[in-house]
Amino acid sequence: MSAERLRARCLLGGLALALSALVPYEVAFGHGIFVWSVLPELAPAAQIAALAPALAGVWLLFLGARTKRRAGLLIERPTSRAIAVLAAFVAVNVAVWLGRRSSAWDMLPLPDSLITRPAPFLAVCALTAAGAVLRFHARARRGGGALLVASVAAALVFYLWPSRGEIPAQTIARAAVLVATLPDARFQLGYGMVLLFVLGPLAIALSGLDYVRRVPRREHPGLAIAAVWAMPALMLLFVYRAFLAGGWGVEAATVAFFALLLAAVVAVLASAIEVLVLGVMVPDAELAPDAAGARPIVAASAAAAAVAVLLGALLVLGRPAPKGVDWTPGAPTAEWDRVFGELLPSWERARIARDALARGAQGTGAEAQVLTRARSREMLAAARAQPDGKDFAAALAALAGQVDDLELSGRAFGRLVAEVNDAARRAGLAYYLDASINLGVSTEGATRRFYTTPYRVKEVHAFRVGGDRFATLLVEPMTGERRVHLGFSRDQDPFALVIGSEVRAYAERIGQEGGACHASAAAGGAAGAPAGALSRCDAALAKLRERLGAALERAVLSGTERHELQHQIDGPHLPLPPAVTELLAGFSDEAQDRVGRELSAYLAEMTAEDAPPQLTLVHLFPFGVVARGGAEHRVATLLLETLSGKKLRLGAREVDPEAYARAFEEQVSRGDDELREAARRGYREHFGVDLQEPMRER
Repeated sequence: MSAERLRARCLLGGLALALSALVPYEVAFGHGIFVWSVLPELAPAAQIAALAPALAGVWLLFLGARTKRRAGLLIERPTSRAIAVLAAFVAVNVAVWLGRRSSAWDMLPLPDSLITRPAPFLAVCALTAAGAVLRFHARARRGGGALLVASVAAALVFYLWPSRGEIPAQTIARAAVLVATLPDARFQLGYGMVLLFVLGPLAIALSGLDYVRRVPRREHPGLAIAAVWAMPALMLLFVYRAFLAGGWGVEAATVAFFALLLAAVVAVLASAIEVLVLGVMVPDAELAPDAAGARPIVAASAAAAAVAVLLGALLVLGRPAPKGVDWTPGAPTAEWDRVFGELLPSWERARIARDALARGAQGTGAEAQVLTRARSREMLAAARAQPDGKDFAAALAALAGQVDDLELSGRAFGRLVAEVNDAARRAGLAYYLDASINLGVSTEGATRRFYTTPYRVKEVHAFRVGGDRFATLLVEPMTGERRVHLGFSRDQDPFALVIGSEVRAYAERIGQEGGACHASAAAGGAAGAPAGALSRCDAALAKLRERLGAALERAVLSGTERHELQHQIDGPHLPLPPAVTELLAGFSDEAQDRVGRELSAYLAEMTAEDAPPQLTLVHLFPFGVVARGGAEHRVATLLLETLSGKKLRLGAREVDPEAYARAFEEQVSRGDDELREAARRGYREHFGVDLQEPMRER
């Protein structure tokens, strides 16, 4: 019965997993984005991760299929089939984990819907269901009891193993207090449902302990059924609640499907574990022991080898590109300035207009297409006319020829722009193109807009950190477009950029006497900051102006460069500090990661040799005195709490303006070396390692 149940569940579970490819890959703005729409955007390792559940479903269908003469198309022995099922789920988890790490370096990461499926969550339910069934079999009761105990161990791993910088049990305890203190019963009910769902695996695991010392009355007891269906039923309650609130939509449909998929996956895993334990403890009871097909030892060896090969292949495919490269830019010329500052932006505007017409079904866009091609020919002709422009013009022609393709992927676009930049680097041109992509949805499906922004390269600074090399570009925009940030860094690019025009504008703003902090607060969206607190900031800034004089702009530039360089050093896999987890409990992973990465960069900025660390405190101060959201506000609070050793919040997130201002005055009056060392200690406190000091190569 166990063997036949596994075969039947392979068919049902395989069908559910295979159909997962038809479910929205991600939901954005109420619209579903499907996997085939974004597959070209992903790195090879991330592509495998995105397709892994559906491929595992096809494999399960193959394992469950049979003919009149054979108990399986390839594997007939139940124990071997169970090994093949478990190997498939191990492979899926390996693929998703490595795919997530790989895609974090790209323009489009994997969505939370694919990566937030912790294995211990599934293991608790599957082990409990299998253990309860095995306790009924006289010769397998010891194995069943061991599985029930293992289920509790898996639950402890799920709740006590640090995840994103904090033990999940701490997060759950904080959420329980939050539910109890919410002012509205409706909110308490909603958050209570979430808390019930999170605590479900613990209840299932503890319920299984009841069968460790006693035998169930039937082979498939109620606990085995509950272990499979309890969590999906709780998910369906959310679907019902969403249906009552706003009707049936793509979000509700997706959650409903994943509830059924959860039941199918747990059922297959439970049956596979059950059959495997029976095959080990009762080998003479295996159906058709003389049947053809792989024996268990052969199946286990083949499964281990397949998973190892997959792991090795994904490690190779998922390696990020090396960072800093050598670039010796020559002097800019009027001819190249015209190519980058006039002809390229003109082509870009014509291309975007043509793209909007084509995607918006507003006619053929023939006139816009003719204009785009004319602008492209003019741009390429000017590039080819330069003595050092042959290779660069070829790379630019490849970009211009393929970017008009409506099916072009974001990854391919990034590669084309990178080849243009590499050609400029080899030719010693003092110009750089920044690539960006805007992914959205429309009634026709997923849409993407590609943009390039030209910069003139003023300087290239190379650094070595340990055994790795990094580089920063000091650039000037060529299109006159203002940017909000003094610099920026993209994980997929080999350089961090520092924008000279923005550095000068910021230095000019804070270099003016009186109200500079008020102006910075207004520019950063913190205009509601208390005037008295901002006056303290202005007083500290006045001392810095007097001290630095004409070197103020250079100090801003140095601090900004160290900040952006730290982003390149950290990459997308920076560990999340526990303090960030505690402050942003319940926020999305993306919001938490951004605060963690900015905290790292601002702490590193305070250690820059040519910039006084007080300048960083003054820059962040206006963001911290207003109780509002935003990464800078949270980083300002955490950084000042770290330096002062005091809690500056009234509650979970609201800042006490007076305590914050006093802590600021205390810290900004400390000496440079003392503050730099405090920043290094703070980095060690939050990230568990010493802050690496970059060595300037040139």
